[in-house]
Amino acid sequence: MKEKLDHKLVTNEITQTCNEKIKLAFRDSSIDKTDRTKIYFGTKSQKLIKFDVPKGSSLKGLNLRISKSTGKKYFVLSIWFNNRNQYYSIGAYPNIRCKDVERICLELAETHQDERGIWIKNPNKTRIDEQRLVDKPDTTKPKGYTVNEVIEAYCGAELPGETTDRGFSRDRKDGYRRAKSCRNWFRYMAGYNHRNTLVRFLDDDQGYGYGEFLPNKHLRVAKPTSWRDLFRKYPPGKGLEKDRIYYNRRKKQTYTINKSQNYSIYDSDIGKSLISELTPGDIEEWIRDKSSWEIKIDYIKCFVSLWIFARKRGWLGTNPGECPFDNGQVYVKKELRKEDPYKKIAIQDDKELELFWKCSEELAPQFPFKAELHQFMILTAMRKTEALKMKKEYINFKKGTLFIPKAISKTGREDEELPMVPELEILIRNILDYENDPRFQDYYKMRDFPWLFATRKWRADRYFDKKFKMSPDARLGGDENYIPKLRELMQQRAGDPSLKYAPKILRKSYITLSQQVHQGRSEITANMSRHASIDTLNKHYNHPNIETARDNASKVSNIFKFIQRRSA
Repeated sequence: MKEKLDHKLVTNEITQTCNEKIKLAFRDSSIDKTDRTKIYFGTKSQKLIKFDVPKGSSLKGLNLRISKSTGKKYFVLSIWFNNRNQYYSIGAYPNIRCKDVERICLELAETHQDERGIWIKNPNKTRIDEQRLVDKPDTTKPKGYTVNEVIEAYCGAELPGETTDRGFSRDRKDGYRRAKSCRNWFRYMAGYNHRNTLVRFLDDDQGYGYGEFLPNKHLRVAKPTSWRDLFRKYPPGKGLEKDRIYYNRRKKQTYTINKSQNYSIYDSDIGKSLISELTPGDIEEWIRDKSSWEIKIDYIKCFVSLWIFARKRGWLGTNPGECPFDNGQVYVKKELRKEDPYKKIAIQDDKELELFWKCSEELAPQFPFKAELHQFMILTAMRKTEALKMKKEYINFKKGTLFIPKAISKTGREDEELPMVPELEILIRNILDYENDPRFQDYYKMRDFPWLFATRKWRADRYFDKKFKMSPDARLGGDENYIPKLRELMQQRAGDPSLKYAPKILRKSYITLSQQVHQGRSEITANMSRHASIDTLNKHYNHPNIETARDNASKVSNIFKFIQRRSA
C-alpha cells in the first residue's frame, strides 16, 4: 500500500541536491538559516535561489544570490526587458533587509512598469544615468574678488589659485590690446602713480601690446621682476602723483596738469569694493569730480573691461547678467567741448598742395625724415602711427608695391598692399638716399636700421646693439618741433597768417582729393585709404570747404534762374 502524505510543516534547514529546485521564504530568518555548504553549486561560482512571493506582487522575480567562495548574499531582481532576461542588483544582505527590499521593489514597479506589470524602463539604465549626474556645486554665487584684484589679474599679475594670463586682453574679441590702448587703460586703472614710470608698452610682431618693466633711477626703484612685484613695490595709495605746473616756451603759456582730480582706480576706495557688487550709482558717484567728460567716459570703459574680464574668469558666478556699466547705464552729463579747429580742414586744391610740398622740401635739410614723414602720409593716406612702424623690408620696387602687415594697421584685420605710384617711389628713394648723405655719415649709419623713418637721437655705444636697432626706440619718435616750423613757413609763403596746418589733416586731404578725382565714388576712396566702412569715411572725412560747397550749391541753384527780385 502507498503511504499517506504528511501535511505537517517542515522546519528543517534547506538542503539541495543537484536536480532539486527550491524556493526561499521572503523573511530575514530564512535568509539567515541559508547555508552555502548545504547548496549544490556545481561548476558555478554563484547560485540564485528564488523567493516564494505572490505572482502579482512587486516582488515578482526576486532572487537571493549566494557566492560559493565567500558566502555573501545579495538581493537580485530578475526582469524581462526588450525580449531578454536581465538582472538588477538591489543590494547585499544584511546591509539591507527584506523590509527595505520590499520598499525598493515597490518604487521600481511604480516608475518602471506599466499597469499590467510589464517592464517599460530598464532600471540598470536608470542607475547608470543617475551615476553620471554628480552633485553640481552652487556657482550662482560669485567669488569675492575686489576691483583691485581684478586689475592686477587684468594686467597680468598672478593671483593665488588662479592662472596667469598675458594681460590686457580684448573685451569681446580674441587677442590683446595694442600698446597705445594698453598704455591708456593702465593709466586709468593703476597709472596715476609712480608705478607708471616702471613700465612701458610695446607692440609685438602680431601687433599686440605687452608691458616691459624699467627701473626708475630718479626714484631709486629697481626694475620690477613681474606684475606682482610691481604692485608689491607700489601698493594702493603709495606713490601718488601731485599736480604739476610747467611752462610751454613755444606757446608762452603756463599749464597745470591736474593729478589730484584724476587718480587711478587702484589707488581709490572703490578699488576695495567687490567687482560683483558695483552698481551704476557707485560709478557715477566716483567719476563725478573727474576733470573732463572724455576722462569720465574712459573710466567707465575701464570698469566695463574689468567686469567682462572677471566674467571670463568665472568670478561673477554662472548668472551674472549684463554688464551694469555698459550701454549707457552710467549717466554722465555731457559738457560743452571746444570745437576741433582742424575737424573740417583739408588740402583741397593744387595750389595748397604745391605750397605744402615746397615748404616741406625747404625744411627737409633741417628736419630730415620728419618732413618726409608728412609727405609720405599725404601720398599714402596712412596714419602717423602706421607710417612710423614702416620698415624697409616692406618696400618692393620690383613688384611696385608697399606691404602693410596687419600688425601695424589700425584695423588689424589682414595684411594689405598699396600700389607704389611713381611719385611715392620718388619720395621713398629720397628717404633711402639719406644713407649715403655725407652730412649724416659721421654719426648716423642708417643701413643697419630696419625702420624707414629712423631716429637720430641715440648714443654711439648703441650702434652695435642689435636689440636696440630692432626696437621702437630706434625709429622716429615725434615731429613736435617740425609742425610749428612748417605751419609758419606755409603762412609766410601764402601770405595768410590764419592758415591752419596739423598732421591730422594729411589723411583727410588725401581722401578729399580722391573724392574729387573719382567724382565722389566713396567705395574707391575707402579702398585706397583702407577704411573698414564707407559710412565712417562719409561721416568723418567728406567735409568740403565753403568754396567747394558754394560751387556745388550754385550748380543746383542754376535750375532756379527764373527767380527774380520783387519790385518796390
